[in-house]
Parts: sequence; C-alpha cells; structure tokens
Amino acid sequence: MTVPVKVCSFLPAATNILVTLNLEHLIEGVTFECPIDKPRIIQSSIHDKNLSAIEINELISEHKKANTTVNSINEELLLKINPDVIFTQAICNVCQIGEEDVTSSLTKNKLHTKVFSLNPKSLDDVFENITTVATACGFSEKGVALVHSLKNEITTIQQKLTLHKKPIQNCSFFEWMDPLFNCGHWIPDQIKLSGAIDLLANPKGYSYPIDIKKEQDYNPETIIFSACGMSLKQSLEEVNTVLLDPFWHNLSAYKNKKIWLVDGNLFTQPGPDLVKGIKLLAAIHNPDTFPVPKELKQYLIHL
Repeated sequence: MTVPVKVCSFLPAATNILVTLNLEHLIEGVTFECPIDKPRIIQSSIHDKNLSAIEINELISEHKKANTTVNSINEELLLKINPDVIFTQAICNVCQIGEEDVTSSLTKNKLHTKVFSLNPKSLDDVFENITTVATACGFSEKGVALVHSLKNEITTIQQKLTLHKKPIQNCSFFEWMDPLFNCGHWIPDQIKLSGAIDLLANPKGYSYPIDIKKEQDYNPETIIFSACGMSLKQSLEEVNTVLLDPFWHNLSAYKNKKIWLVDGNLFTQPGPDLVKGIKLLAAIHNPDTFPVPKELKQYLIHL
C-alpha cells in the first residue's frame, strides 16, 4: 500500500487546485489566506488589521524596497509536520511567502522536502501548474482530467460568442484601486476568452500603476475593479471612495452604468477558479448571452 504524501500549500492557488482535485486529505499545512481548516504554517503581519488600500500599498512598497516579506513561517509547526511536498511561488515574495524563504527554512531545519514553485504568467501556464500539482502528489490522471474539463468550459463560452457573433468589447480591469493598478499575468487571457480586451493591460507581466490620463483617453465601454487579497466587502468600500473623484463621472462606463466589482480570488489566484472568473466576465460583457451563474452571484457587484 502506498503511503499518502504529506503536502503543505504555501499558496492559496495551490490549495484551490488541491481541493478541486479532491486531494484535500493530503494537506497538512497552509497559509493564513487559505479558506480551509488546516494548520496555518504561513502567517502575516498585516492580515486582519483592517488597513485601507492605500495603507496596504504603502506598506507593501516599503517591504519591496527592503526586499522583506510581510509573511513568516512557523518553523516549529513545519518541523513537526515534516511534509513530503511543499507548493510555493516566486512571483511576489512580499505578498506571499517566497521560494527562497521556504528553501532557507528547510535547510535550517534539515528537512528534505520537495519544493515546487508555481510561477505562471499565462492561463496556459496555470493549466500546466494544475498537472504539476497533481503529478507531485501522485495523481497525474486527476490533473489531466481537471484541465480537460476546464478547457471544455472555456470552449463552450467561445462557441457561444462565435454563434451569436459578439463583437469584442473594450474594458479596463484594475487589480487595485488606490493607487490604480492595471491587470497583468493571466488576467488579460481571462478577459480575451470572455469576449473583451483591455488595451491598458500587461499580458504575462506584472501589474503597475496607471496614469488616469491614459484611462481617460482610452475611455473603455466597461470598467471592472478587483482587489488582490481584499474581501469583496472592503473592496466595495474602497471603490465607492475612489468613484467619488469627478474624473470617473466623465467616462462612458460611468455614464452608462457599466462599472463592476468582482471578487479578486477568481482573478488573482492562479487556479481552477480562474474559469469562474471568465464566466463572470462573459456575463458582464454579454449579459443577454451569458447570465450570471447562480453560484457566482456572490462574487459580483454592479456599481
């Protein structure tokens, strides 16, 4: 009989992948962000402090300049669990615990854990990560099946867009509100697959602050806000404050009431839930063709 692999997920997206693969029983430790009842090995110095968007951005910027993380590893708990596999990342070593911190901790504690760093830049990379996670746990066939299922869901959306001859719509998708950040990495892929395009996005690259003059010149049909790592409730408070600026009132999206707030977890966490994000975007851009699925209505607010 094969002994089950002991897994620690130091990345919410990896936890999402494992749960969707029905491999939750293998998880022995997670991060403070993971919505799962498992020991929290990764802890944050700013979590649950009710900081505003601008306060969080300033604090993160300070840590980036100092090349330090806001997160820490509970090494006593890590040593006790002694996992066989750890999933981590190196995309943002400030917002999430980084690969270097993980390997350093393992070396310090003389643990021989296999480390898999998941660093996708595109949606295709995310699908590869799913198969990587499944294979690392000894269930490669589950990964292949899940990716196939997710791609079929996307194909269905594409077929409907083609069938109804839907034109490509211009939109702006912001990953942060104060300051205003465009979207990057795999989110432009999500937008494209939903029937739209964001000309201010940075595909396969990092998001960065946008000059509002560019947004004014672009004047997209639809504006979508989504805050990385922030609850939908707090995001709503932040967006409502941002929209008080008269700048927004001259944009077509504001005048036509086409401004939306979506849950960041369906966009900034590169796992299976990205397909749910595509479904939400499709419903935003073409509501006559794609009604919002009942189970996803809680992730969407029309402003």
